[in-house]
Amino acid sequence: MGMIILAAFLALILILCVRAAATKPVQIPQNQDKSSVPLEVERTTEVLSAAVKKATISYPDLSRIDRSTFQEFITFLEDSYPLVHQHTERELVNDFSSIYKWKGSDPKLKPVLLTAHIDVVPVEKTTEEDWTHPAFSGKVADGFVWGRGTMDMKLHLISILQTAESLLKDGYTPQRDIYFAFGHDEETRGEEGAIAMAEIFVKRGIEFEFVLDEGGVIAEGAFPSIKKPLAMVGIAEKGVASIELTVNGTGGHSSMPPKHTAVGLLSRLITDLENNQMKAQVCDPVKKQFERIGTELPFVFRILTANLWLFGPLLKRLVASNSMLNSMFRTTTAATMIEGSKAHNVLPPKAKAIVNFRLLPGDTMNDLTAHIKKVSKLSDLKIDPIIADNPSKVSPTENDAFATVEETIYQSFPDVLVVPYLVMGGTDSRRYENSCDNIYRFSPMQIENSDRDRIHNVNERISLENIERSLRFFRNLMSKL
Repeated sequence: MGMIILAAFLALILILCVRAAATKPVQIPQNQDKSSVPLEVERTTEVLSAAVKKATISYPDLSRIDRSTFQEFITFLEDSYPLVHQHTERELVNDFSSIYKWKGSDPKLKPVLLTAHIDVVPVEKTTEEDWTHPAFSGKVADGFVWGRGTMDMKLHLISILQTAESLLKDGYTPQRDIYFAFGHDEETRGEEGAIAMAEIFVKRGIEFEFVLDEGGVIAEGAFPSIKKPLAMVGIAEKGVASIELTVNGTGGHSSMPPKHTAVGLLSRLITDLENNQMKAQVCDPVKKQFERIGTELPFVFRILTANLWLFGPLLKRLVASNSMLNSMFRTTTAATMIEGSKAHNVLPPKAKAIVNFRLLPGDTMNDLTAHIKKVSKLSDLKIDPIIADNPSKVSPTENDAFATVEETIYQSFPDVLVVPYLVMGGTDSRRYENSCDNIYRFSPMQIENSDRDRIHNVNERISLENIERSLRFFRNLMSKL
């Protein structure tokens, strides 16, 4: 019996090592961008600076939106890119979202959809003085364009239009149709923008070869053991659910309280939800991410990443204390708002809280509701979803569509490693799932860890080098189409 166990153990070690040895470094295609075509960085910088000055701010409260600014932005794009507006079919959707169709030479080929959004998040009043340059100044200084929307995501949008304008100037016609879809309310879930545009594509029976949106970047220093910057291409995104939880209690004066007030009962429930989160698991996008990263790791670590079927539980425990890594392996739980009495000495007859969950692919809203009920010990708990989006579909990576995106990245940035990954936030791209199975999320800007915190935050900015990178990527991409 001992010999059998030993033989089985040695066989297992052999299998693990063979699988690790098979994950060799990615062979980078030798098709680097050696084009002598000048990229219009200076012109793009000027347009981006002017675009940032237009405060196209989205608010959940629609009455707060300055619609005149959005109209000014639409007119601004028309004036900035006359050839695009002469040679493409442009359709306005709900006044401020735009669909462009750039007709290709071969109608038999499926079209491609490039998306972006023109809206930005507000700037908190209390942070205005913390900005090096005012948030909507579009100031060009110290090698950067400063301001809200530079990273998220006016550079992406302006680069698409600048590239199309330049190619049209050169007399270029794509082989397949290229669509642009620019939403105006992505930051508030895209009801009037991407959702409405997606419905138009479905009604017209348009199916896309692939969709490219924001969601990933070229990340420097993302993994200490890997020297190469990682070009993170999102192949799926987590779902989002904001659940309002309501607990009933006994009202009255605080001088004669019950053993547990409604706020106390609700607080206990929130603590229980935090301590008993949904089961961690290795979903397909995370599996592919670690397998690709593993190709650049020392052999001993490759044994781990190449054999997640065995080491997955260990990996989940290892990352549990890291909030960023932990969010890749489970549906996360974040209590964000709580409401009780309106006075300090009055018992609330009911208490409410909003808990935000980010659903891992494989978990659904039904699973989440069942989980909350299982964790709760309250008989009269009321569960009301305010926002309820299931995780997106997972897009394939073993196909021509992903290969086109991957090859374009390597052509534009040969020193990076392309990595499929799971997007933690939400984008407009998920709205187009009924028209396309191949949805990828990538913005061609290279940023350090410290710069990542600038998105939706103080001192958002983008470097002139990233403007050049973005133009190079989109020119290479559109030239392939």
